[in-house]
Amino acid sequence: MTEAGTSRGRILIADDDGAFRLATQTLLRRQGFDCESAPDAAAAVDLLGRSEFDLLISDIHMPGNAALELVEKLPQVAAALPVILLTGHPSVQSAARSVRLRVVAYLVKPCEVEELLTISEQAIANHRTFRAVRANRHRLESWAKDLAQIEEVLSNAKGEEIAGTLQPFFQVTLRNLLAVLLDLKQFTEALAQQPGKENALKEMTLHRALRDAIEVLERTKQSFKSKELGELRHRLQNLLQTPAG
Repeated sequence: MTEAGTSRGRILIADDDGAFRLATQTLLRRQGFDCESAPDAAAAVDLLGRSEFDLLISDIHMPGNAALELVEKLPQVAAALPVILLTGHPSVQSAARSVRLRVVAYLVKPCEVEELLTISEQAIANHRTFRAVRANRHRLESWAKDLAQIEEVLSNAKGEEIAGTLQPFFQVTLRNLLAVLLDLKQFTEALAQQPGKENALKEMTLHRALRDAIEVLERTKQSFKSKELGELRHRLQNLLQTPAG
């Protein structure tokens, strides 16, 4: 964990060498990463199925991965999860096979610590960006379905029924608006963690947009007198006050 109490990323270390697992896990934890470990491919798959990780660091010559079987099945277990392969017995065959899989680096033990940290940091930032974009797409798809249902109700509503139908519309819209803003916040935080960009997003358009949204909600609260709008304003204020990264 970092001084601010936030993790730099969740890493799973899969290696049948207990001493190596412990040493690598200790090193990465001291650098602010959350780490778990597994002694073989089966244990790694079990952990990946029960929890979300940002990176897999895996040995090649361990039970269940001698032919990179673990890496091959990752898309079904953890979509787009980046992998760093570490091996004490490099070969042309394993290196060539790794190129065709989702492997961001093929490193020989003992690897340089700084190289491992740099590659891990970049891979984690890229994966968090991917997850933020995917979450936002799913959110928008759900929003579209909700709006389609409301649209169907409105198309068949009589004049006196329309006003009552607008309440669900506002609730759905405000709920999804807040969710999209949270997705954007996570996206900018992931981008800010990329090397050399730690301070580049302090005055992002997102933050200015949040301030503008809060001001508009404050100015118009007497017109709408909506509990949902008031709650949204408070939640946006909390979002804006939360330090990025």
